[in-house]
Amino acid sequence: MYIQKELFQYVFDSSALINIKRNRRTRFLQKRKEGMLIPEKVAEEINHPKVRRDDPLRKFLSKYPQVVTSFQNNEEDEYLRIRSQAGIHDGEASAMAIALKRKHTLVIDEKDTKATGKAKNHGINTMNWKEFLKSG
Repeated sequence: MYIQKELFQYVFDSSALINIKRNRRTRFLQKRKEGMLIPEKVAEEINHPKVRRDDPLRKFLSKYPQVVTSFQNNEEDEYLRIRSQAGIHDGEASAMAIALKRKHTLVIDEKDTKATGKAKNHGINTMNWKEFLKSG
């Protein structure tokens, strides 16, 4: 019988992942990988050609490609709607669309950025990267 290790799914924006990496906590992501969803557009940012091949986040995605998710059902329509708002970039918009449609928590930078405010306005439950680390 299969028992899921994570009760909740968390959708990540690149800012949260970068902060986890900067604080040398990338190994923690390996322990929580079953509960993580990283939108394709966020994965593209992490795997950008300008990012070093030995980057810990890039290595994480290479080792655990199952955490990367594509749009399902009408998430792309929601992404386009959110992306059209000022101050929201591709990764943030895709993470917000997936979190909203799947009713998952969005892990985003702890600053009260435009994206964090917009996510809350859409009714998306948000959590900063420090809270995510503490929750596990």
